[in-house]
Order: sequence, then structure tokens, then C-alpha cells
Amino acid sequence: MDIFLRNIDPVAMQKVDELAKENEMFRQQFLKEQFEVLAFFDEQVAREKRLEAIID
Repeated sequence: MDIFLRNIDPVAMQKVDELAKENEMFRQQFLKEQFEVLAFFDEQVAREKRLEAIID
């Protein structure tokens, strides 16, 4: 699936490019991974909370 974004703040895009470069990735690859992390973040937090409750 493709996503097209417009009107991204140039400073934000520069930061994304810097982060991608630091991680030795292309911008597209970096953004794809970050998007996927964001998509599942709440689920992961909920799992961690359930696990902590079990441990306690």
C-alpha cells in the first residue's frame, strides 16, 4: 500500500533525513519502519501492562 504526504514541515523532513542517515537507511525505509512501530505501539503497551500485572 502506498501513502503520499504533502505539506510536511521542512525542518521535520530534515530531521527525518538525519535520523535515517544515522541508522544507515533510506528515508522511505526509515519512515516505513516508524509508521509500522506507531501502528502497533498501543497494542505493545497494553501487552506490557498485562505482563507486568501477571508478574506482580
